Amino acid sequence: MGLADLVGAGCGLLAALFVASGVPKIRRPFGLAIALVRFGVVSRVRPGLGRLLGAAEVLVGLAVLLVPRAALAALLLLVAFTAVIVRSLLAGQSVECACFGTGEMTSWVSVVRNVVLIGVSVFVGLAPAAPGLDQLITGLLLGTTVTCGYLLISTMVHLKPFTARLD
Repeated sequence: MGLADLVGAGCGLLAALFVASGVPKIRRPFGLAIALVRFGVVSRVRPGLGRLLGAAEVLVGLAVLLVPRAALAALLLLVAFTAVIVRSLLAGQSVECACFGTGEMTSWVSVVRNVVLIGVSVFVGLAPAAPGLDQLITGLLLGTTVTCGYLLISTMVHLKPFTARLD
């Protein structure tokens, strides 16, 4: 596996995650609008801002597939998201972030996830090798698989489908 293969995998991962994160915000922006108030980013609920942020995520995700250097835009979003989450956690708050539309609560796991994605964004954005079409397709398949796995686990943690009540 060469450098271009790794860049293609990084592009695919970032694209899949950003699109999967942005689409629910476009379709149902109210959850993010509430989260932005709870995070202290805005003072009142603004669904239009939630929809705009979702659209920005989708555009960044698609841009990374076309131009790997667009991963630097993903980096900016990830740093901003991580800063808001860390500030909230340090203040003792766990907020339903609407990150992927699954009702996920912020935690230090969210921070670790974002730090890993920040690393991927830096690598993809600064890598000297450019992936070919076949490497991007393979990366997108890999990224979609990882994203689906993450969303499945995140949803199961939230819904707890295998929890038994003994009362």
